[in-house]
Amino acid sequence: MQAFKHLLSGALIIGSISASFAQKGHMTLTVHAPNSKNPMVTVTTPVEGYYFDGNNRHFNLDSSSFYSTQQIPLDGTSIISVHNDYREAKLIVRPGQRAEISFLENGELAIKGENADGQYLYNRITADNTRSRFEELDGSPTVSGRLLKLDSMRQVDNNAILTLVNKGNIDPEFTKVLKSESEMYYRLLWSTDLFFTCRPLVYGEDQSSSKVAPEFVTAWKKMYSDVDEDWARSPFFTRLMSRYSSLLSIGHPREQNNNTPWALTELEKLKPLLKGKLLECAWANFIILGLRNNENEAIWLTNFEEFKQQFPNSKITPILAPALKSVEDYHAKLLIDTPGVIFLENVDYYTSLKELMKGIKGKFYYVDLWATWCGPCKAELQYSIKLHDELEKVGFTPLYLSLDNEKADTKWKEMVKGFPLKGLNMRTGEALHKGINQEVPKFTGIPRYLIVNDKGDIVNWDALRPSDGTALIQQLKSYLK
Repeated sequence: MQAFKHLLSGALIIGSISASFAQKGHMTLTVHAPNSKNPMVTVTTPVEGYYFDGNNRHFNLDSSSFYSTQQIPLDGTSIISVHNDYREAKLIVRPGQRAEISFLENGELAIKGENADGQYLYNRITADNTRSRFEELDGSPTVSGRLLKLDSMRQVDNNAILTLVNKGNIDPEFTKVLKSESEMYYRLLWSTDLFFTCRPLVYGEDQSSSKVAPEFVTAWKKMYSDVDEDWARSPFFTRLMSRYSSLLSIGHPREQNNNTPWALTELEKLKPLLKGKLLECAWANFIILGLRNNENEAIWLTNFEEFKQQFPNSKITPILAPALKSVEDYHAKLLIDTPGVIFLENVDYYTSLKELMKGIKGKFYYVDLWATWCGPCKAELQYSIKLHDELEKVGFTPLYLSLDNEKADTKWKEMVKGFPLKGLNMRTGEALHKGINQEVPKFTGIPRYLIVNDKGDIVNWDALRPSDGTALIQQLKSYLK
């Protein structure tokens, strides 16, 4: 179990960098994105040293040079995230420093400035969001075997860090933060693996009859036994807390047609276990997570009032306030008709997807299987909304096919108009819902995406997601040839 000790030692490393978040000032950031389709750059910076996903600055690249240089305010040594056209780079920086990021056309990342080799290594270590890499651990059927594999993966990165230290390529302060971020990444990787291993229990399977070995649940609980507020300094914090909420769902599964927003449900599980800065940061980040998932229920306005009462001096409050305006705007949209939103009727007429698509053939469709209760579905919808015009431009019509039951009909129509989901919208009847469960190959849940040609044939039963951005557009174009 030596590997587990390495992971737990991350708390000591993280704690040692807390004093670094003190000196205030600015750093100079240059962003270069040759021929980027989207000129907007978003930079996310911490608030008083704690990562908050809603603290964003936006600026545009020059239309001819695709460059922009900005002064970024910092509260001492900080981890910032830079986004452009579905691409992300993370930097460990402090006031007075300069950095240049180039998002190259081949998908590569180039970084110049202080600690450039370390910055590149940081992005290489954390490039995978753990949803793919966790499968490398699954070669072992035991906790101890997976931890040995995890430790070997982590050690490769530690050796790479040590090489840069020995060469004098990264300074001591940067090294401390880089090591702590590496530890946080491997915590998330371990938690992700445990989530997928224990997923049947998370979604309601009885523990007494489950095939999931109890040692995996025990290991998952142990991983979260030493949470402290320094976790909240990392960009991985919200995802770690989301996995923690999934762990807390074991024995208390979410009701499928629960009308409470998904992110708020996750937050409510965490609130009794978190205190002080940990709770403040988790709460604020989950509000942002919910709003970005287009969870626009009015209950968020009440929740924000509760946040302000519990943390009356929070520096995050004035940043959150404008974001909550989107909830008010959402409900205002419900009072008017939204152009481009089309509802298909006759939900009880169709009994299979193939039958439905033949019934509306004549166009190329990108089909989104979703539901109002599905958090990951709504997270993807934010990308669908942004991609709508590009989908139409390449010749595809979006078809949003909701798996909600009849009781959720009012909420479904409200969400479609409030988002809004421009394109065709249909809620499955009972027969079609049953048909989808039987018809879609290896159907394990939603969201799920299909590609349909103009003859009504389903030519891809498991297409890329909207969050795949340009890769999805290229995939769709390949079916037009």
